[in-house]
Amino acid sequence: MNHTTKKCLITFMIVLFSMSFLFPSVSSARNHTSYAASTASVPSGQYYRSQKVALHSHVQKASLYYTTDGSQPTTQSQLYKKPIHIETDTTLKVSVYKKNRRLSTSTYNYRFVTREDIASSFLSFEYQGMPYRLYIPKNHKRGKAYPLVLFLHGGGERGTDNQKQLLANDGAVLWASPEVQKKHPSYVLAPQARNAVDGGFALTRNLQNEIDLTNVFQFSPDLHKAYDVLQHVLTSYQIDQKRIYATGLSQGGFGTYQLNITYPRLFAAMIPIAGGADPSKAGILANKPIWAFHAEDDSIIPISYARNTIQAIQKAGGQPLYTEYASKYGYDHASWTPAYETPGLTDWLFAQRRSFR
Repeated sequence: MNHTTKKCLITFMIVLFSMSFLFPSVSSARNHTSYAASTASVPSGQYYRSQKVALHSHVQKASLYYTTDGSQPTTQSQLYKKPIHIETDTTLKVSVYKKNRRLSTSTYNYRFVTREDIASSFLSFEYQGMPYRLYIPKNHKRGKAYPLVLFLHGGGERGTDNQKQLLANDGAVLWASPEVQKKHPSYVLAPQARNAVDGGFALTRNLQNEIDLTNVFQFSPDLHKAYDVLQHVLTSYQIDQKRIYATGLSQGGFGTYQLNITYPRLFAAMIPIAGGADPSKAGILANKPIWAFHAEDDSIIPISYARNTIQAIQKAGGQPLYTEYASKYGYDHASWTPAYETPGLTDWLFAQRRSFR
C-alpha cells in the first residue's frame, strides 16, 4: 500500500467517524425511542373480563398523558396517576413528556369478547345420549398434551339444547376466555345433564320435582354419563394426564365432590361451588388441592353442606382453601358469580399437578 493510498484511507475513516456524531444511526434512534416509550401492564389483545392497565416509563421524572379515544395525547390530556380501568373496546394512546417535550407515543388496542362469542368457539357433540361442548385450544401443537377443565353445571342448565351450560354463567367460558387461554391453553369440557326428576349431576329433587336433598350424595345417572364423556374425550385428544381439573356449581358442585371421591386419582385439583360431599367420605380428599366457595345466605343449598365437608377434610389432615361469602353481600344461591371472578383463581388451578405416586 503506497503513501497516497494510506492517506486516502485515513481521510475516509476520519470522515466516517465524524459523520457518526453528526448523523446518529437509525438503530441508535430506535433504541432511544424504545427506551423513552411507555410500557403497559396489560398488552394489546382480546379480553373477556375488564382490565386494569398500569403504565410506566423508564425516563426519570417524566409525565405520562393518555387518551382512550385514539386521539394524540397532549399535555392537556389526562395525566396518568393510577391504573386505568378498561372494560369496552378501547384504543389507549400514551405519550411520555419531559419538560413539556414529547419523547414518544405508544398505542395499545383492547378488544372485548362476550360470553356468547366464547361459547360459539366450543364444538358441539353428543356421546351415548349426552350432549356436550368442547373447547379445543387454538394453535394447539400436534404431539403436545394440554390440560383439561371439566365443568359441571347446575340444575337450571339441564336440557338438550347444548347451550345453557355455556351461556348461563362463567363456569365454562372463563377457562376458554382469550386472556386465560393465552396464559394457560387448555381443553374445556362442558356436558349437559337431562332435565328430568333424576336429571343432573346430583340428585336434588324428589318425584314431585321439589327440592329434596335426601339423596344428594348418591352418584347420579347423569354423573355416570358425564364420567363416560370425560373418558371418551381423554382417549380422543392429547390431554395432559397430570393436569385434569374439575369445577362445578350447585348440582355440579356436589358432582365435582362425588367424582373426586369416587376417582381420587383422576383430577389434579377441584373448584366446587355451592355444593358439598358426604362428610363420612370427604376425608378421601385430604391430599387433594381444593378451593371451595359457598354463600352464607344460600337458600337452596344450606351453608352447612360446605362447612361440614371442609371440616371433615381438615379433620383428615387436608388443607383446602375455602371462601365463604357473608350474608351481607346477598349472593344467596349464586356464589359462583363472585367465585369465578376471584383474582388468582385460574393461576392457582393450572399450577396444580397430579402426582402418579
